[in-house]
Amino acid sequence: MAITQETLATALDRAHARMASLTDTLNAADAKLGDGDTGTMLARLIATFAAVDVRSAPDLGAAFMALAKAGAASTGSSLGTLVITAMMTAGKASAGQRSIGWDRLGALLASIRFAAMARGKAELGAKTIIDGLDALASATEGKDDPRAIAIAAGDAMRAVLDQFRPRPCTMGRARIFAEKSIGLDDPGMLALAELVWAIAGQHHAGTTLA
Repeated sequence: MAITQETLATALDRAHARMASLTDTLNAADAKLGDGDTGTMLARLIATFAAVDVRSAPDLGAAFMALAKAGAASTGSSLGTLVITAMMTAGKASAGQRSIGWDRLGALLASIRFAAMARGKAELGAKTIIDGLDALASATEGKDDPRAIAIAAGDAMRAVLDQFRPRPCTMGRARIFAEKSIGLDDPGMLALAELVWAIAGQHHAGTTLA
């Protein structure tokens, strides 16, 4: 059992479907701390991803790179850039491979976390999507069963949102509203959590990607 191009295509389909109802929620969350366009930007980016035929790519690495290339042409936002960085990191890690084991997912997410930190000049603890990625990487490390991974990932997203909600944002535009951000979810972290829940199947009657 492994992560394949079919797995990736399924994940993109679920994310795309979720954005139909998530866009306004994320825009509203972002409006409290920023420009109010996180949902709109992310919906456009994921629609771009969903239009890429990842099943027909030569291998999994090429599929991720095709997503990165398509995404780079559709957004220049800071959050969008981090998503594209994630695709590029995954593409490099799986270059020339038709599949990767589920037991490699935690390490891959850790690599994405480090790449996103370098690209966004971010630190852990600043109440950003980076903290969500860190929780996701830690929760999936060493696991090789997709159902167990789905459960652990979903639980980790709930926990990290609860952990950081009482804290102020200390990075990006939201840091301007540090005191106001106390008690609110970071929009990027919230977006990651919602998409993890959708991709993991927690909006799909408990199914997994396997």
